[in-house]
Amino acid sequence: MTDSQTSRRRLLAAGGTEHTSAATADPASARAPQGDDGELVVATRYGRVRGERAGAVRAFKGIPYAAPPVGRGRFRAPEAPEPWQGVRDATRLGHPCVQNNPDFPAWLDPEPESEDCLYLNVWTPTRTKGPKPVMVWFHGGAFTWGSAGAPVYDGAHLAETADVVVVSVNHRLNIFGYLWLGDAVPELAAHGNLGQRDLVAALRWVRENVTAFDGDTSNVTVFGESGGGAKIGALLATPDARGLFHKAIIASGSQLAVMTREQANEVTQATFTALGGGEFTEDRLLALSSDELRRAAGTVESEVLDLPFQPVVDGRFMPQQTWQDGAPAGSQDIPMIIGTTSQETASFLPGMTDPIDTDAELRQRLATFAMAPVLSDVQTDELIAGYRQAMPSATRLDLLVAMTTDLWMWHSALLQAERKLSTPGAVYFYEFAWRTPCFGSSWAAHSGQLPFVFGNLTYPTAWDGSDSDAGRAADDPTGQRLILADQMMRAWGAFARTGDPSTAELKWPAYDLRTRATMVFDRGSSAVESDRNARRRQLIEGLPTAW
Repeated sequence: MTDSQTSRRRLLAAGGTEHTSAATADPASARAPQGDDGELVVATRYGRVRGERAGAVRAFKGIPYAAPPVGRGRFRAPEAPEPWQGVRDATRLGHPCVQNNPDFPAWLDPEPESEDCLYLNVWTPTRTKGPKPVMVWFHGGAFTWGSAGAPVYDGAHLAETADVVVVSVNHRLNIFGYLWLGDAVPELAAHGNLGQRDLVAALRWVRENVTAFDGDTSNVTVFGESGGGAKIGALLATPDARGLFHKAIIASGSQLAVMTREQANEVTQATFTALGGGEFTEDRLLALSSDELRRAAGTVESEVLDLPFQPVVDGRFMPQQTWQDGAPAGSQDIPMIIGTTSQETASFLPGMTDPIDTDAELRQRLATFAMAPVLSDVQTDELIAGYRQAMPSATRLDLLVAMTTDLWMWHSALLQAERKLSTPGAVYFYEFAWRTPCFGSSWAAHSGQLPFVFGNLTYPTAWDGSDSDAGRAADDPTGQRLILADQMMRAWGAFARTGDPSTAELKWPAYDLRTRATMVFDRGSSAVESDRNARRRQLIEGLPTAW
């Protein structure tokens, strides 16, 4: 039996369920290891931790990679964690950052929120010995919400199937991680981009400690989706991150530019207004409660549509723009995978299941979609006419989803891949086309690839609010989703190992401007296409990007 067949049997037996812990041990536990617990106790630079078994994987959760950013540390750069004595329990997830999270149950962390959120999780397989590639996951949520503790992000299946060490990271978000204070509060000028600084601190922890978990410090891949992918795009333009990772996977997150200081200062003033107005000092900010800051973040998020909290070109930690004018210097020699889903915007459009009866309504819905770039009337007319020719059998709703997807996510992903071609290090491009049974099996929506990348095919409700495990099973009676999950995990693992995602089952050529090779992941038929949707690509070339 091949490794691939064995993996599929495991997934079928488990129903694709995530490996979650029911342990409730006291994190301060310092009991001596007993029996085979010796394999579950690992010595980090800061102290010993005890994990737990999850099948053929050892799992270590809630490990601090930095000191709690509370008190005087609230709006300051992360510092090293305090060493501890004894054995720290590592069987429970750490806290997610304080946030306003409107997401689906599938992406919600069951742990309570806290400003004390700088924790990471490690899954390491036991089936083989020797140093293994390391894959570090950065969650999505538009720099504003999310958590590595979401059930669908459990790393056990990916670690076992791909034979890699998986690390997932929580960090500061929204006001706590991405409010620029360097101009308004001068004593904090050296502490901008805190969320990004947290990620760098986590990568440094990996460099210092992952060998103890059988990880190879010379072979680290960062991967993220949506806001997590955008965080990686920004890290590639961050000098402090250079040398801390060697490969990158950006899924549905090809943000080409981050905020300027001028833009960030407008958000700062809006935030101060939401907090009561007047002059702010560090002491005044420290006197605010977590809930006051969370409510202010919600006010700003509802009033400013274009990601008010995000990285900033501050001239220090981030000295220049990211991908706006080409590939950043930090992407040199970094192989990359870049991709999107087929219908990214399906779950973001208001009235997603409502038919569109007239061209006037189609124009209006396109013009008011918040994540699409602003187009002139002439550009809009030409775009609709062109897409109608490229998709002659499409409904107006199909056209709307295609145009908004291409203008928002796909265009930026194509440009990022093209700009990456100017630097050493191959780039590989993909499209995830599996249509979930929700929305009437019409769409491969944003985040749809995540259960497959992690092999967690049993998960709480997402997308239209009516999908379910039973519905997914009924939609796929032959278990094609298990095969696809296995293919994706193995491709991601092959890339982490060698910089080439090709496997025995899938030959995946690098992207170039001649063939524009795109791996299309779909049920039972994943394959490479050359210049997929070429006519649509030509229609959006030259138009402004949304990111």
